[in-house]
Parts: sequence; structure tokens; C-alpha cells
Amino acid sequence: MTSGSARTAGKAASALAFGAALSWAAFGCGGAGVPAADPSAFSRFPGWESRAKDVFDDDIDPAAVGLTTEALSSRTDPFLRERAQTAELVARFRVSTVTVDTFGAEVSYHLGIQVIPPPFIEPKLSESSFELYIRPTGRAYAIVKAFDARLRGSSFIGFIHRFAGEGGEPEIHWHLSPDSAEVAAAVKEALALAELSGS
Repeated sequence: MTSGSARTAGKAASALAFGAALSWAAFGCGGAGVPAADPSAFSRFPGWESRAKDVFDDDIDPAAVGLTTEALSSRTDPFLRERAQTAELVARFRVSTVTVDTFGAEVSYHLGIQVIPPPFIEPKLSESSFELYIRPTGRAYAIVKAFDARLRGSSFIGFIHRFAGEGGEPEIHWHLSPDSAEVAAAVKEALALAELSGS
């Protein structure tokens, strides 16, 4: 091999080694074969902002725990139809656990909820149980604090959707409505309308 050929071969080998090192660095930090800096990993999840914060507001309807006798429906709840038509999971849920976290003077709650089959529509989520984290600043905090362990065993009609959280990781946001015949009928009507319109 001539000295020119040797230099060419050496450069090619160096380029291959450098490329391999870059590939190893990209995949070695991300875990599970996903590059650490891949911005598209969770890009399919929308941001939890603007109207989404009203539709999936992490709240519990007061009527769902008997704090008002007014039954919510598509006529009195301006977001119920949109929740039903856009949620990734619409189903009846039962509260299985209620736990408390205390950090100094701050108290937060975790509600473990489980799907009561069947769901109202084919879900886009495979999970059948979820943990709802309710901070003192959350909309549902006053209700959860007032009822605490008495929420265990309660049932709701719930709506769950995934959004992009910190660092792009998916996080769920939700709404719990009364488990009533009127709300169930409004949900089924909303889903039927969505199917007819092809949305």
C-alpha cells in the first residue's frame, strides 16, 4: 500500500470510529434505545394550556359528592361534550385508595382510581388504574380535603387525557363528573354525535 493510500485508509477509519462514538453517545444516555436529545419522543402529546385547562381541569364536580342537588349535563356543563369527544379514556371509575402526603405544613392527596368496565368508548390508554395527585393549589383540593377517606368506594364518570409534561414526558389530566344516568346519557349522546360527524 502506498503512503497516500495509507493516509486515505487512516482517515476513513478515523471517520468511522468517530461516527460510531457519536452513535453510542446518542443512544447510551437516552435509555431504551431512545436518543436522549430526541425532541419528537413525546411530540404527539399537546400542551396542557389555554382551553385544555378548562376541559381537563383536574377537578371533581361538587354534584359528584353530593354538595349540590343540581345534576350536570351537556346543557349545564359547557365542557362535558368536548371532554367526552376528546378524552383518551371515558369510563366509570371507582376510588380504591386515598393517601395523604405531608411536607411540613403542606398536605397533598393521592387518589387511586380504577376503571369500572366497560368504558364508554374504545380507550386509547391501556391502563385500567390511575393515581391522581391533588396539590393544595389544585381545583379538586377543597373537595378531597373535606371528604378525605370517605371518597374511598365512590364512583364517578371520568375523563382522562395525556398532555406533554415537564421535559416532554406525558402526564395525565382529568375531570370527574357525577356517576348519574343523566351524565351517562349526555356522554353517550356526545360520543354518538362525534361518530356521526366522523370526528
